[in-house]
Amino acid sequence: MTIQLYSWPFSSGTRVAWALEELGVAYEYIEIDAKQAEHRSPRYLAINPQGKVPALVDGKLTLFESGAILLYLGEQYGVDRHLWPAAGGQPRADALSWTVWAMTELGAYLLGWAYHGLDAPVSFKPEDRSKAAAEYSRSQFMRCLDALQARLVGREYLLGDFTLVDVACASWLQFGAALGVKLDTHPGVAAWLGRCSSRPACARAR
Repeated sequence: MTIQLYSWPFSSGTRVAWALEELGVAYEYIEIDAKQAEHRSPRYLAINPQGKVPALVDGKLTLFESGAILLYLGEQYGVDRHLWPAAGGQPRADALSWTVWAMTELGAYLLGWAYHGLDAPVSFKPEDRSKAAAEYSRSQFMRCLDALQARLVGREYLLGDFTLVDVACASWLQFGAALGVKLDTHPGVAAWLGRCSSRPACARAR
């Protein structure tokens, strides 16, 4: 049975599509029409109870949250394709850690900075922004970039070879670049992001 990916453009579903393209797994892209409130329909809420995208159906299994979906795809389809480490060693531990980190640290602080400290389509109105939240989120985001830069010393990709871990992390920085975030202070990260973004599967997912 073909995997079904429920998403809409310019969302976190794009990173799931990128992962599926890298894996070469057949899937059906089902675009949810937010204007028609399809994400609030009982049928969709049965898949994603919060009514957000993405969501994924694989046979009898349903998943939501892009990070959880990436972990599932890696474990289910990525090992044989050399896009996810086998269980039982430090590489698998690293894959789990960096993927969760991308969602809970890198992405969270990027969004906090975007909401409060940038002038972007997703930013809050100036009167609703917090200077303290902007400064804190930016400082923590820079710490995330420091961690990525250190990890990439001597490596082309986060685990050495390209894996879905790179999708998890690079997709956030692609979003940041679209908002005008520069990586001038972290050239190693910028070079890695360029390598990730130039992959054909990434272009297909967009």
